[in-house]
Amino acid sequence: MENENKELEVKVAEEVEQEEAVQEDIPAEETSVEENKPSARKKVMKEIREWVVSLAVAVLVVFLLKTFVFTIIRVDGTSMKPTLMNTQRLFVTTFDYKIGDVERGDVVICHYPNRYNEPILGFIRTKTCFVKRVVAVEGDTVERIDNVVYVTYGDTGERVALDEDVICCNPGYDYEYVMGEDEYFVVGDNRGNSHDSRDWNDWDNRKDVGPITGDMLVGKVRYVIWPFEDIGTVE
Repeated sequence: MENENKELEVKVAEEVEQEEAVQEDIPAEETSVEENKPSARKKVMKEIREWVVSLAVAVLVVFLLKTFVFTIIRVDGTSMKPTLMNTQRLFVTTFDYKIGDVERGDVVICHYPNRYNEPILGFIRTKTCFVKRVVAVEGDTVERIDNVVYVTYGDTGERVALDEDVICCNPGYDYEYVMGEDEYFVVGDNRGNSHDSRDWNDWDNRKDVGPITGDMLVGKVRYVIWPFEDIGTVE
């Protein structure tokens, strides 16, 4: 009988110890979960930071490439026919005029004074791009006589009419202008359907263009890269 009592006491003592161990383990597990919550939040925040940094780097790389190396431009309109056609994609190098000179005959992407695209998000304004050909540079003389625009090359004295057989813009005043330093006269190859530097000194000056300056040049058009059947060098 005495042995049975001892065995019963041992069993009871073991059960009590097990219950105490279980009770001790419960808060220990809860504490572990609580400790893991901050760690999970830190992991999420770290991933978000990495994504933000990666996106910022990508945007910076694209900006630098477009500003200093090359950009892709889509032709919108027919002002450069037959050289360029509507919807073609152009490969444009943007470093040329930062390190070299603009030459007569270059096909360029440029801006016009006070021309902007529709605002992005209602308030971000970007300048409108135009594709045109440079027909007069520093030292050349541009003149309009009876609404026909002529260019006399300063280096050779050769005189050419830009639009003798077409009406390019609003009727305007006769003038003679010698191109100054860092000034360029740009026109579309499709003389009868191009809004360009010829639109100047006329009776409606709301959309005057005239000579543009070097800071309005985006880059030099090198190649047509799309569609495939039109791929080639732009002359």
